[in-house]
Amino acid sequence: MVNRDCVIETDGYSAVFHLKSLHDSQEILDLVVEFVLNPKLRELSFKSVPAFIFVKDLKRLVSYFENHIESLKQNSSSESIVFVDYGLGFELQASGGSVVSETGSETEGTFSLLVMVNIGQPETESTRTYVGGESMVTLENIQSFISSVNQVLTEVAKN
Repeated sequence: MVNRDCVIETDGYSAVFHLKSLHDSQEILDLVVEFVLNPKLRELSFKSVPAFIFVKDLKRLVSYFENHIESLKQNSSSESIVFVDYGLGFELQASGGSVVSETGSETEGTFSLLVMVNIGQPETESTRTYVGGESMVTLENIQSFISSVNQVLTEVAKN
């Protein structure tokens, strides 16, 4: 049974992915994304509407970040397309930054990350409303998020 928080921590905010198993599925997880501003800026947080995310979308998210880091090694202005999951609980976009490969396999750097959270629809026939922010994220923090998501994927595969 999965019940885990995976966190992307940036300079200006944290995006907390609250993931929970569904009792009858190994392909879909319940998802709420919480956007929390850095308290040095302001006390503000909000959560997405309850949604779901396919396991294949979590794998795609991991690949999205890994591919973005690789593209930054070639071009510091690299901007990835917007990532949207099928459940529409959030969207994000990774943009320019800098990646420095140190000796060995260590890589350091930062890039800009925009995260938008679906907070709902004011009326049934209205479009969804997304709110969020953009800030710099370190490769170390993205690697930590990827590791956390990979742990979720391993737990789901075992059940």
